[in-house]
Amino acid sequence: MNVKEIQAELIKLSPIERDQVAAFLATSRALHSPESKRELARRHRDMDAGRFVSEKDLGRLLKR
Repeated sequence: MNVKEIQAELIKLSPIERDQVAAFLATSRALHSPESKRELARRHRDMDAGRFVSEKDLGRLLKR
């Protein structure tokens, strides 16, 4: 499918369905951006280095 074909099909969707497609595209773009990939890699390094909050500690923090 090319872009024009996709656009023609999108027009046929209900407003709610178009909103769902828009949300999917925005999320997809954000998750696959270089910035997101760098941030995810940083968080993994932090966790591998032992910098994380345990479930028990998180529960205590949320109760504050």
